[in-house]
Amino acid sequence: MRPRASGPRESLNGIDVAPGSRGLGGNSVMQHPVDALLKRNISMDVSRRTFASGALLMALAASGGPVAQAAAAALSREDWRAFHAYLKDLAAAGKFSGAVLIAKNGRPVLNNAYGMADKTANEVNTPQTRFCIGSMGKMITGVAVAQLVQRGKVSFKDTIGTYVKGFPDEIADSVTVHHLLTHTSGLGEIPGNDHAQTDVDVLMKEIVKQPLTSEPGTKMQYSNAGYVVLGAIIEQVSKKDYADYVRKHILTPARMHDTFLGPWTPAKVRRMAHPYALFDASGRWVGMPTMDGTTPQGELRDLGDQPDGASPAGGAISTTGDMLNFAQALQGHRLLNAKLTRTVMEGKVQGLNKDSKYAYGFSDELRNGVRVVGHNGGIPGYWSELDMLPTKGYTIVILTNQDLALFEPLRKARTLITG
Repeated sequence: MRPRASGPRESLNGIDVAPGSRGLGGNSVMQHPVDALLKRNISMDVSRRTFASGALLMALAASGGPVAQAAAAALSREDWRAFHAYLKDLAAAGKFSGAVLIAKNGRPVLNNAYGMADKTANEVNTPQTRFCIGSMGKMITGVAVAQLVQRGKVSFKDTIGTYVKGFPDEIADSVTVHHLLTHTSGLGEIPGNDHAQTDVDVLMKEIVKQPLTSEPGTKMQYSNAGYVVLGAIIEQVSKKDYADYVRKHILTPARMHDTFLGPWTPAKVRRMAHPYALFDASGRWVGMPTMDGTTPQGELRDLGDQPDGASPAGGAISTTGDMLNFAQALQGHRLLNAKLTRTVMEGKVQGLNKDSKYAYGFSDELRNGVRVVGHNGGIPGYWSELDMLPTKGYTIVILTNQDLALFEPLRKARTLITG
């Protein structure tokens, strides 16, 4: 593992992290798993946040929508104008805040933003607004590992002890890279309470102390810790800091110029939306949706002054445009060759239902008979999704800065495309 690169944060990938820098430019335009959830309540003083995008988040994103009885009709510009009007109405009712980009064969059919990036400063969201993408970053880590496989530096079958030190032999010699990528390693969550910690070395010092919760390869158990270990492997093999490797080998070739990995505080990042998280009267965070369809009640509070950060498990800052660029670069084989692109995207282990599988940092499911590949992400105040529908040519990117805002628009967009 390499020491974290030093230097001014303002120079990292053009993100301009500066105190008091909140300006947002541009206007909105219309164009042609349960055990991984937060294991504690979060009080009003949310100084650190963990990723909420575990098995339950996947199930919520996958649920809902009618079963198709026939092939979906071709969508027109009027269909997308109607969807745009639906999102505007949701935003006007205080039920949606974020940015939506839907593209057909790489060309946007809807590229717009809704709601407020900063209510206090009266700054609106725009298509250029940055959001935390949570565990969507696992796709980036999966691709980074596959790039090292492509170069002959790593094997999916290798045990983690081949690359990193510190684990006891029973873990080092039994958990494989494949297990880490598919959440079947038996590792669990990232220990500790400092979720703004982004240094892989520091995180690994705690992860290596944790026992396995299940035998490797026996079941899927969503594991953020496992993806930090993958980051440690990337650092050891590439001899680069994780963020430096990703910038050079993924962000730059994919033209993801607005994406940032490292520590951040929303109010100090130029063009970043503040997260609005839902708390009940006792100060307990209640922003996680429920499987029974009930809507938690509470008050949305601005967590824009709370520090956070990105690790190999997720937490990067990005935009809808950058995530579309990632999807295009991946499917266009600019990040991996065709064989390894298929490898990272094709489901390997059973997901939460018979039509859902998990691949190497990607979910792979059938929705109304249509294949949907991608990932979601979530922490209090930020919920996000990237869907690639290869047989339809569509890509859906929805990034939000309000609890409970993602799921109904996502279901509606999916239903429009899949029937």
